[in-house]
Amino acid sequence: MSGFMRYNKILNLFSERTSSWTVAEISEKLKTPSSTIYRTVREMVLAEFLESAEGSYFRLGPAFIKFNRTINLSDPLVKAGQPFLEKLANENPIVSVNVLARLYSKKVMCVADFKSPSFKNNTSYQKGKLMPLMYGATSRAIIMQINGKRLEDLLSSETFKTGNEKDYFLKSLKNDKKKGYCCTQGQVDRDLIGFAVPIHSKKLGIEASLSSIFNLKDFLPEHEPIIYANLSSYGLLIEKYISQILDDIEIYHNNEILLAKEDI
Repeated sequence: MSGFMRYNKILNLFSERTSSWTVAEISEKLKTPSSTIYRTVREMVLAEFLESAEGSYFRLGPAFIKFNRTINLSDPLVKAGQPFLEKLANENPIVSVNVLARLYSKKVMCVADFKSPSFKNNTSYQKGKLMPLMYGATSRAIIMQINGKRLEDLLSSETFKTGNEKDYFLKSLKNDKKKGYCCTQGQVDRDLIGFAVPIHSKKLGIEASLSSIFNLKDFLPEHEPIIYANLSSYGLLIEKYISQILDDIEIYHNNEILLAKEDI
């Protein structure tokens, strides 16, 4: 196993429930000699990916806080979308949680969110948390952008009870694509209803979505066209700002290259 893969496997052991590990525990969990784990952990501590904790334990280090700040300030999707989430919440007809998410391997990850102060419930879509590919409007608005072999590859890791279930899922995705948005209720969180639109950016090379999640008890059918109009408008704005950010980055890089050539 390469050094990078060992680092990755060690880091993926850490979670909300298990936030610290000893070398012996990591060794046992990964079926790897303690001497190898010790060397790897020492390197990770030096790089600040891990730090020492009480009782020979190690926890995630401050490097992640630094990188979190960097990605919040530099990632085109986050930069373009984050400022609009509160505005979307203020324009929705009822209190909501608003989520910007993207495809991450074969899961969906929330990269930014805003929760109306008076929204009492919690949603499962939280920043950095991996979510199912097939369930919930937030996820479905992402996967409905994908076609052909790539879609088949993504769905190959999902469990369908019958062939009919898969056919129904694909048919419902097709219908969502025609409508231009997804709506699901109770698929991820009981008593919540979600609406989502896809976020397109060929330049950025990712599939993303913008969604609003509401308490089902607050929702009325007449809210749906307002919600869809809000999501569509802000979705288009986010796509526009992503494009502008990428253009600015390209111009900056081109200027840097020209300056470097002049120095030569």
